Amino acid sequence: MNWRLSNLDKVVLVSNSDAHSLQNLGREANVFDLDKPSFKEIYELIRGKDKGKFLFTIEFFPEEGMYHFDGHRDCDVSFAPVETKKHKNICPKCKKPLTIGVLNRVDNLSDRKLETVDKNKFIPYESLIPLSEIIAECFSVGKNSKKVQAEYFNLTTAGKNEFNVLLNLEIEELKKITLPKIAEAIKRVREGRVDLTPGFDGRYGKIRIFSEAEQDNNSQASLF
Repeated sequence: MNWRLSNLDKVVLVSNSDAHSLQNLGREANVFDLDKPSFKEIYELIRGKDKGKFLFTIEFFPEEGMYHFDGHRDCDVSFAPVETKKHKNICPKCKKPLTIGVLNRVDNLSDRKLETVDKNKFIPYESLIPLSEIIAECFSVGKNSKKVQAEYFNLTTAGKNEFNVLLNLEIEELKKITLPKIAEAIKRVREGRVDLTPGFDGRYGKIRIFSEAEQDNNSQASLF
């Protein structure tokens, strides 16, 4: 979204997660290819926008944020900015002002459309879903359940670490260390093939990898 503001073109955007909880530490990160890791080397590659060493940032999907879209939670009304403008910032149900979200603010500040941005000018990014959340959806249980935690540690032990599992291991390698459905889920996340329901007015967004029909037909994680 920041790429839509031309005034930020001169700024190198980095991405860091805040430590609200230990399990979310690293949900956002910067990927560097360093010769001899040091403050000086990191400083120089950021200042110089060195795409040979600053490979990409890792992000969560912004739609998950609780104020991505505009809306009114009490009325279950959620709008993209274009719909908000049609309704003149007013909730069509209760006639009160909508809570305006982040995307709307970006629209107001931006001076170009995302599709017109030359992405080659910027450090690229990868949008990921935490591994525990991927496993939880595959098992249709909570991410803190013992079943999810057991599979999480199985995968991160066999795959060395979470980022290696999410980003690097070949799908056939993943199938050797986990269920085929989990391997397929990781593949879909890498390809951006997820269903996003943006958050609004203090309600977190929702993200799904598999459709309801797939989940209904696959309650034991054996579809793939």
